[in-house]
Amino acid sequence: MKLPPLQAIIFSMLLKLKRKQIKQVIWILIFFIIPAFILWGSITYLTTRRKTAVGQSKGHLITAQEFSPYVELAKILYLLNYGYSYPTKVNPQQIESQAWQFYLLLEKAKKDKIFVSDEEVIQKIKEIFSPRGKFDKDWYFRVLKFRLHMNPRVFEESLRRILTTEKVWDKYIKVEVKDEEVLDLYKKDNQKAKIGYILISYEKIEKEIEVNEEEVKKFYEENKEVFKEEPKVKIRYLFIPQQEYSKIKEKLRKELKNTQDIATLSKKINLPYKETKLLTASSPIEGIGWAPQVLKTAFSIPKNSLSKILAVNNGFIIFEKIDEESARIPAFEEVKDKAKKLLKEKKQQEYAKELGEKIIKEIEEKKISDLKVIAKNYNLEYKETKPFKYHDYIEGVGLSKDLAEAIFKGKKGEIIPKTFLLSKGCYIIQIKQITEIDKKKFEEEKQKYREKIIAQKEFIQRLKFLSQLEDEFDLKIYSKPQQ
Repeated sequence: MKLPPLQAIIFSMLLKLKRKQIKQVIWILIFFIIPAFILWGSITYLTTRRKTAVGQSKGHLITAQEFSPYVELAKILYLLNYGYSYPTKVNPQQIESQAWQFYLLLEKAKKDKIFVSDEEVIQKIKEIFSPRGKFDKDWYFRVLKFRLHMNPRVFEESLRRILTTEKVWDKYIKVEVKDEEVLDLYKKDNQKAKIGYILISYEKIEKEIEVNEEEVKKFYEENKEVFKEEPKVKIRYLFIPQQEYSKIKEKLRKELKNTQDIATLSKKINLPYKETKLLTASSPIEGIGWAPQVLKTAFSIPKNSLSKILAVNNGFIIFEKIDEESARIPAFEEVKDKAKKLLKEKKQQEYAKELGEKIIKEIEEKKISDLKVIAKNYNLEYKETKPFKYHDYIEGVGLSKDLAEAIFKGKKGEIIPKTFLLSKGCYIIQIKQITEIDKKKFEEEKQKYREKIIAQKEFIQRLKFLSQLEDEFDLKIYSKPQQ
């Protein structure tokens, strides 16, 4: 039988803990005149703690051992949701992220003296394990034994901690939704509009726009930051799939101690390596995808050095930094063609906007009510779209939030008194049709839309609150220590 969801408790899949730039902690050891064996013991202890630290809060190093209960708590949360199939639905980064959320929320609960009583834990257990309105004791013990593989005391204490985090959310997350917001969202999902438009096309203007080298050079000098290239890094890496990692983990750790480069390591553990092109901080890595933690590490380590083993989607990576380039502004000759193209595009936009505003002014002065008339006067093509909703791609026009807002706040027949600069050119729009909502259906679905807005607002507030907690507890999360 499927375990019912923990209602508001189960939120973790959507949340990602914000990662601030992490600085390495520098330990300065002050030597006192004490027996050598005591000094050696102290150094060993500090070094071991630093090597096994996964983070730091208010100067206190959080070791992997200290952090493990929060990881276990995160796993219990996912077990309650998915059972033992959760590893196929939740990656290690999500578990780690949820664990850090638990750490922050429970630290806040401790600071605020927020507690959950035995009675509250019992009540929640009854809610979860009462599928027919009555507590099913046998089912409770079966789930604990066969699905969660834990005794009642461990489960109940874990549930107490999860409920404690919910109390923190309840204290700090307050959401209000106005009726106008509900109606607005319903309209965006259900109303349809149809427009007529004329387009002052950049493509047609292009032939009329000329720029000389002096203008291009001036544009380059005035806009050098536009041409600035980001720092770049090049790596050679081994990707180890998650299912393979456990098989070679010990051998990998052993070989790493005496290996200085990826090519040699590749031969020793019999895994092929790959080499990237020069990457920026936001580039995807071929075969892995977007991995910001990997690139952050790549920029921070010296050239020709090896990284630690880092967790990525569906596996682990270890890499060698083989090249890097600093941020720079290329010389004019290197980007002359790009500068010329950008200047022409700028002039095309200015020309199209100027002509569009001239047409709008004429429409207002002559009180023109049909866009076809003005299109004919300026030898411009008039087109109409099929019906579309607020969030839809508009045929022949594209996607534009500003345009969608103007259309759905307007009235049938209205020529919108402003121009819209989009990818193809400058648009002038007339609203040809706009549907009214079904008021009866709106009343039926009103609560569903209210709950949707509440969920959206809570999501944003929770992200902000986690960020505030991260600052409050001065949390720094380190790269994962070597496995």
